[in-house]
Amino acid sequence: MAFLLIIATTFTFVTIFADMSFNIKGFEFRFSLEIFDQGLTEISIPPIGVISAKTHQTPLKLAITLTNIDIDLLQNLIEEPIEQEDLMEQIIMQIRKNVLIFISRVLLIASFGGAFAMLLLHKRNIMDYFKASLTGFTLLGVLFIGTFYTYNVDSFTNPQYRGVLKAAPWMISFAEQAIVKVDQLGEQLRVTADNLYELFEKVDIIGITGELDDTLKVLHISDIHNNPAAYDFVQQVTSSFDVDFIIDTGDISDFGSPLEAVLLDRITDFSVPYVFVAGNHDSPEIIKAMGKIKNVVLLNNQIINVKGLYLLGTHDPASISTDVTPPSEEIVNEFVGNLNILLEESEITPDILAVHYPPIAEAFIGRIPVILHGHRHRVTMKEENGSVIIDAGTTGAAGIRGLQSRNEVAYSLVLLHFIIADERPVLKAADIIKVFNLQGGFILQRSLFEQPE
Repeated sequence: MAFLLIIATTFTFVTIFADMSFNIKGFEFRFSLEIFDQGLTEISIPPIGVISAKTHQTPLKLAITLTNIDIDLLQNLIEEPIEQEDLMEQIIMQIRKNVLIFISRVLLIASFGGAFAMLLLHKRNIMDYFKASLTGFTLLGVLFIGTFYTYNVDSFTNPQYRGVLKAAPWMISFAEQAIVKVDQLGEQLRVTADNLYELFEKVDIIGITGELDDTLKVLHISDIHNNPAAYDFVQQVTSSFDVDFIIDTGDISDFGSPLEAVLLDRITDFSVPYVFVAGNHDSPEIIKAMGKIKNVVLLNNQIINVKGLYLLGTHDPASISTDVTPPSEEIVNEFVGNLNILLEESEITPDILAVHYPPIAEAFIGRIPVILHGHRHRVTMKEENGSVIIDAGTTGAAGIRGLQSRNEVAYSLVLLHFIIADERPVLKAADIIKVFNLQGGFILQRSLFEQPE
């Protein structure tokens, strides 16, 4: 009983009193600690967002929040930058000093927390207080040691981001370059200082500095289901990330009626090619309307080249009518057979397969590098037998179905980054983007893929 109370008071004291502020080169930060979390490190830059990664195995969440900026000091640093080696040495010394102070502070607080348990138990023996204090100190000491030995800063190469959509590229760049690439820290600090100075002058000026360099960017969307807000979402991502073209894997409508085709006019607002394969909720009327839109490319039983990428795709079997029932196994096999014939007769292996129905997509695992589909309304990404299989979820938050759901359905899409390797495009990274409230922030998770030697 007494031991459990010591644990409870120790962790309570640490959670309440462990916060500490410190300054580094014009930046004022706050360290904080949460117990019983998932081994995360979070870096928060209000009002822009939060970048996080699972960096260690202990149940601690380490949080660093930017609380203030000395604009004049940063301007001096930008105008009269010091040598990188000197700058790094100063920063590393300050970081080490503040980390040691923070750890010492937390251990002291843990000691007081353990001793407080004895006060609650009305103990009078001084040794009881000493033992309880030592227990609290030891508990946090073990957690800190475990965190130190399992900490992996490279986890920030696959970060998660929550915050303002326009700021996502800049924040991802901050995680990948300013955190992971320590050897470039001096230059990154000057860049960060410059960006932050302008950022706090006017948030809207954030550019696309966080994008992966020299990549072809493809935006995978699916299952809009007549939701007009989805087009605003797609337009914002397309603009912010400088997308080269869009692939829509179907169910842009709900019933495939001519009335729903009126909503498709929003696609003309996009300044990039819009590749479309129909889903089971689409119909001949929807496909015909899509074919009349200038920037739409219908992908049906063919291999086409868009911006240097070879795409193979087919409309969903159910799109030949207004019947939304998913196809039978026999029809699925027929469509898979037709795509197999195209592959065998073609001298080119497609870079991407785009279909709506997952069973058709799964038939080509191991044969096509990137496979895109929709239908299930759950954004997923997996690697299997040399293929990356991606379901963009529902870019329209499931349309009317989303409104009927008890749980809020996320707007989701996936941004693919391709590089050229041996004269062929290769997938370098993919960003899953999910939004639960289009008026607020969003979640971005980047996955990196190994490149061929």
